[in-house]
Amino acid sequence: MKQWLMQDLQVPKENIALLLNQEGTKRRIEDTFMSHLVNNPAIAKGDALIVYFAGHGSTLRAPPDWCEGKLGSVQVLCPYDHDTKGPEGRVAGISDRSLFAMLAELSLIKGDNITLILDCCFPKAQLGSSARDRRFVRYTPTLKATPEDLFLGLWRGAVGRSFRGESGFFQDDCQSHVLLAACRPGEKALEWKEGGKFTSELLTVKDVLPFHQMKYSDLSEHLAKGLTHIQQHPVCVGRRKDRVFLNGVPFVADASLVPINGEKDRLRLEMGAMHGVVEGTEFSVHEHNRFGSINPSLDSFRVYEVHPTWSLARRKSMNKPGGRGSWARITRWNSRTPFRVYVKRTCSSILRRLFIRNKNSEAELDGIPVKEGLNIVQVETSAKADMSVGVHTRDVRVQNLDHLVPPTAHPLIRIEKDRSRSGVILSEAARFHMHLHRTNPAKPFHESLGMEIFRVDPHTQRRVGPNLLVDGTAAISHSEGARYAVVLHNHSDTDLWPYLAYMDSNGVDIQLLYHPQPSHPTPPLRKRSYLDIGCTGSGITPLNFPFPDNQHQESAFLKLFVSTSYTSMGLLEQSSSAYSRPPTPVPPPTPIVESKDQPQNWDTALVCVIMRRTRVRAKS
Repeated sequence: MKQWLMQDLQVPKENIALLLNQEGTKRRIEDTFMSHLVNNPAIAKGDALIVYFAGHGSTLRAPPDWCEGKLGSVQVLCPYDHDTKGPEGRVAGISDRSLFAMLAELSLIKGDNITLILDCCFPKAQLGSSARDRRFVRYTPTLKATPEDLFLGLWRGAVGRSFRGESGFFQDDCQSHVLLAACRPGEKALEWKEGGKFTSELLTVKDVLPFHQMKYSDLSEHLAKGLTHIQQHPVCVGRRKDRVFLNGVPFVADASLVPINGEKDRLRLEMGAMHGVVEGTEFSVHEHNRFGSINPSLDSFRVYEVHPTWSLARRKSMNKPGGRGSWARITRWNSRTPFRVYVKRTCSSILRRLFIRNKNSEAELDGIPVKEGLNIVQVETSAKADMSVGVHTRDVRVQNLDHLVPPTAHPLIRIEKDRSRSGVILSEAARFHMHLHRTNPAKPFHESLGMEIFRVDPHTQRRVGPNLLVDGTAAISHSEGARYAVVLHNHSDTDLWPYLAYMDSNGVDIQLLYHPQPSHPTPPLRKRSYLDIGCTGSGITPLNFPFPDNQHQESAFLKLFVSTSYTSMGLLEQSSSAYSRPPTPVPPPTPIVESKDQPQNWDTALVCVIMRRTRVRAKS
């Protein structure tokens, strides 16, 4: 479940609180619920929240005055210390009444986009006290805790709050959250060596069906189809069960997918030379453009005609049947510029070469998987390389050696030793190198573009001091909290659409500092004029150049892309963090109808930024 959240839904690791086995005591669960969810300032109202419980359920006889109406038993979740002695008597689990009060408090503060997933059960028929009687069933009988212990362990917010207990956790009119439960009330939820059957089916379904348009109620029906053979019927309850799963929050637009249109065998791709597309670039066709939702390739195309912001492509194979889709993802850039990599010889890499043979069909660079079409070549010495890679016992160490990067600014990136992740980093580094070095050979605006960098007061947004950019390089003494502005100059007779990218010298990270909106009535960078980015009156907040805390010096590039017509450049962005989203809100790609009165054109400009940290010394 954690892997699904982090890899598919791109949930940052710090956003997940995971309590395993002895960590999952009643007190620890309740305390973590408050600190990680209710009192967490990082959570905004409406954010998608998941409370997932995988374990055993139980029931206790209801004490007098426990809830409204008559009730025979109370449903409880069994924490690690269930039915043991605690400071408040026997631990009688986390009751339905307690959890409903907790979720009500949470929804009041953080909104009702809360999903409760319970992989446990509360069977009507008693299964006996022996483990053999309950084998493979997610249920534990409560043998020592008494009904009075339910009151002693009641969540403080539930005291005095009315509760209709006849349905237990399965209250269909619940407003605070939506419940996805492993089975119907009274049924058995089964488990096997791999864990709960319900959870296994959920993780199977997410790899088969797209979740970005899936309603909770439809999801429970799909889950039930995969579990009917074991007489287990997952259910979904709550007033908002017809809402899209997680209210669609994680399924944001993926900028790496761009629009396509045209006939079945020939398509127009809304990417061109400005994006790095060349003849022979290949892309896959997909149904949608959403993160976190299964989106298999339906067909493959190869570009045969390239324009500044769009291209024409035909199917790679006319013999194989293909599916129809509206979105494309680049699978092979067919880069003309080689990306030279030096692989350092380490004990780990030597042993891998001696004893491990690759059984997969994917390309490898000394054991590291790489994608084709990025023109990655291995060289024998670091002097000839654009990047060096060392595979060590616990991590993979990557260093950018590009000749454009100052020799004193070659940071070493340490990546957790994950074979797939190290391959991703190498591919991202090759894309970084491609985007850094590529230009328009015609250079239509090269002499007409100018750039200035100023320090600005973060409060007034007014310039402080002179232009920091001298002869193509800005040497900056950077202090904590410093903010900057960039002024773009257009000395040509053509209005231009500008896109400003910050390219970190670590050789991987690319962040768009400025991306115009497609709704802008005219190109923002007017002819014989300038555009302020971050100064007073610009309407744009001052820029914050990323500077890692553990580095004394940072080197980066500001690369300006300009075009005569609007295009989306969101696919440029990438990060060395395995599960981070692009920090800049970029408009999703949309099909553009260009004017026939003016031919398309594009160009670039590049400057280097070197920052040295200024340390403030306290007076004694």
